[in-house]
Amino acid sequence: MKCPPLDTERILHKVKQRMNIIRSGLAIVLSSPLLFGVSAIPALASEGMQAETSASSTARGWSVGGPIDSDRFAVKPGNCWRGEAGAKVWWWQLRFTKPRVIGAILQVHGDQPSILANAPLHYVWQTSGNGRNWQDLKETGTQHERRLYRLHRLAKACRASYLRLMVYSSRGEMPTLREVEVYADPAARVEFPDWIIAVSTTTENPRLPGETDRFVSLARQCSGWENVLAQELWMGDFDETFCAAEPRPLCAFLSGNFLEWCQQVRELWRGIGQVFKARNLPIWASCGGAQGLAILQETGVDRPWDCPRCRDPKKPKSPVYSHIGHTGPSPCGDYSKCIAERGQYKMQLVARDPAFRGLPEIFEMMESHVGEIAYVPAGWVRVVTRGPGALTENQCFRLKDRFVYAAQFHIEMDGTPENSRTIMGNFLDLARQWGGYNACGKPVSAPEPIDGGGRSR
Repeated sequence: MKCPPLDTERILHKVKQRMNIIRSGLAIVLSSPLLFGVSAIPALASEGMQAETSASSTARGWSVGGPIDSDRFAVKPGNCWRGEAGAKVWWWQLRFTKPRVIGAILQVHGDQPSILANAPLHYVWQTSGNGRNWQDLKETGTQHERRLYRLHRLAKACRASYLRLMVYSSRGEMPTLREVEVYADPAARVEFPDWIIAVSTTTENPRLPGETDRFVSLARQCSGWENVLAQELWMGDFDETFCAAEPRPLCAFLSGNFLEWCQQVRELWRGIGQVFKARNLPIWASCGGAQGLAILQETGVDRPWDCPRCRDPKKPKSPVYSHIGHTGPSPCGDYSKCIAERGQYKMQLVARDPAFRGLPEIFEMMESHVGEIAYVPAGWVRVVTRGPGALTENQCFRLKDRFVYAAQFHIEMDGTPENSRTIMGNFLDLARQWGGYNACGKPVSAPEPIDGGGRSR
C-alpha cells in the first residue's frame, strides 16, 4: 500500500506556527518595564508573567508571535501576524501564564509603513478567564479604523488570563497586526515617537500614495527628522476625531488638488474644516490645500462654492478664491486659457516668521497653479508675497496665533531643495515646540510685518 506524498511545505508551516507559540511564551516584550511606563498598578515585569500567542489562522510565512517581538513598526512577515484571506472573522490572542492587570492596549497594524492597508477595520479587544467565555472591552470597540497607530485606554483596569483581538472585518483581504503592548494602568504614560500626517486633498481620487509621499520624503531629508513616522491619508478619513485619538500626531500637511472649486465635493472638506476650526494641530497647506483653508475660513462647507469662470461678479459665492488671469473664455476646470505659474519663482518675505528662519528676504520656491487666494482672510497674516518676476501676490499666510500656514507655493516639489528643507525643518521644530496635537496649546506670537506688508484685509 502506497502512502500519499507528504505536503512538506504545509507541515513546515504548521511546525513554525507551533514554534512561534512556544517562543512567545518567553517573550521579553511583555516583561520589559520600558513598555509599561510609570504605573500605580504593578506592571507585568514585577508580576513575573509570560504569555503565549495563538490565532484563528496565520497566513503562510507570517508569525503569530510577531506582534510581541518588541519591534513596533516592522512590516516584514516575520515581525507581524496576518490572518488567512477568505475568513469571515479573525482573532489573535495572548494567554498569560498567570492572570494579569490590563488597563491600556497599544496596537500598530497594517502591512505598509505609512498607508493603512490590510488592517483590522471593525474590531474589539476581549478578555477571558478561561479561554471559553469572552467579554468585550467596550472602550476598544472600533467600527471603522482609519489609523495606523491606536492606544486604547480602559475606564477601569481589569484582570484576565486571556486577551484577544476579535476582527469582524478588514481593510483589505486580511488583517495584519504589527505590534501589541499591554499596560496595567489605564492612565499609563506611553512613550511614542513623533509622527506626521500627510493628507491628500484630491476629492475625486482616494487612492494613495498621491502627492502625500512628497511631504514625507521631504521631512525625512531634514536633520534630526530622518526617521520620522508618517501616515498618508485621504481627506475623507481626516477629521478632529482622527487627530485627537492617541497616540497624537505632531502636525499635518495638506496637498494640492486639480479640480476647480465649483466642482469640488464640499462635504469631503468638512473633516479638514473641523481640524482647522479646533486649532489644536499645526498645519502646513500647499497650493489647493491652502486655497481650501481660505475658503473654509471665509465660506465654510455648508454654502456653495464657485470659481471665476462661473461666478456672478455681483454675488460671488467664494470670493476669497480667484485666478491669476485669463487669455480667453473656457469652461470651469479647463485651465488651457488660464495664466499659470509653473516652475521656479522668486518669493519675498513681508513678515518675520520662524518657519522662514535662515532664508534671505528674496528666495526661490516651486510653483504650479492657476488659482490664487485673492486677499488675506481675517485672522491671518501675510508672510510671503511675490518676488521679482512672479505674479501671485499672496504666496503664504499664517494664522496670527497658531502655526497654521497656507502657502501657494510647493515646498514638497523638487527644484529648490535647500529652501524646501529649511522651511520644512523649521516647521517641524515649531510643531514639536508647540506640543504637536495640543488641545491646551497657548497662542503664539503673530508674525511681525516688514514695512506693513502683512496687513490683513
